[in-house]
Amino acid sequence: MTTNSKRHRDAFSFHETAKILGIGPKKLENICRFFNAHDDDEWELVEGEFFEYEPGQAGSMRFYEEGVMAIAKYLEEKEGNNILAKIHEFFTHHRARVTRTLVKRRIIQVTQDRSTIEIRGNLIFLEQRSVISVLGTNAKGMTGTIRRIQEESAGLEGAEGLEIGIHFDTFEDKEQHHWSQRGIVRLAKTMHNKGKITKARKAWVKAVADVAEDCFESQRKLLESHEGRVNAACERARRRALQQTGCAISGYKPSPADQNSEILDVHHLFDASSRPDLAALDDNLLAIRRGIHQSFHKWIGAKPCEPRDFVDYLLRNEMGHFDGPKSNKIQKEKKLEKLMNKLELLQARFEGNHLLY
Repeated sequence: MTTNSKRHRDAFSFHETAKILGIGPKKLENICRFFNAHDDDEWELVEGEFFEYEPGQAGSMRFYEEGVMAIAKYLEEKEGNNILAKIHEFFTHHRARVTRTLVKRRIIQVTQDRSTIEIRGNLIFLEQRSVISVLGTNAKGMTGTIRRIQEESAGLEGAEGLEIGIHFDTFEDKEQHHWSQRGIVRLAKTMHNKGKITKARKAWVKAVADVAEDCFESQRKLLESHEGRVNAACERARRRALQQTGCAISGYKPSPADQNSEILDVHHLFDASSRPDLAALDDNLLAIRRGIHQSFHKWIGAKPCEPRDFVDYLLRNEMGHFDGPKSNKIQKEKKLEKLMNKLELLQARFEGNHLLY
């Protein structure tokens, strides 16, 4: 068996296996020794099929499900206890739990990019390609499932249909249909009950139907509290600039008395949508004039920005702010060097290094 195929199999440590079997580690050790000592009987533990060795520890075994079942069968035959049924039940629950956890992981992944979702009240609407990912299907499977729901709701009295604003919705600035957690659960149930899919896929969509609503609710609360932290951090950065430094590029400070004053924006050096983990980090926030902010985003286009992009923009477009008479030219050059050092350090610290948030 190849290393890649092993990676996709559950393996239980020696002590976990003993606990699953309801025996002590010493007894398990004796059983393994018995299996290995007799080549001419039916009891055999094959490396790669029933177990693997811990990396770098040739004497420590990790058992696959097949290995645990083989030992359980041996115990039942030799000792007459009814252990096989218990082990079967354990693995049934274990597989279901692992699948539910993987579904939760998938939901967490597809809700990380705030620009791809819409929150309306207590519903999170995901774009259709993310829904396809959550359901583990494809566009054809999604279309077939929607058709089955429509046929069922048209033909059976009381059957739940798909309602706009509840199960799905459209948004002006979004190209795709978006589906809420209620819509995803409805799709998952239909796929499980009516879809011509494998047992593994049935187990997956059943897990989606079981955990999606609770998981999306947890994500909604997390996202909303995250947005509150981001807004508070931005307000701190803006207030600091108004009271102390002004615009980080030009030094401009809006006058409270002047109604025509240009507003100070707070720019995320690492884009807030692609790096939500840094969206509330003070070092990732730069208070700048709105005109500079708009010019930068026009210059970079739609791609998520990083600190080095802002350095490139400064050197190509805003160097005039760091020129001046000899009396303060050195001071301005030092200000530019300090700013570039800050941005390059931020780039080095967090490029490819994601924080929990």
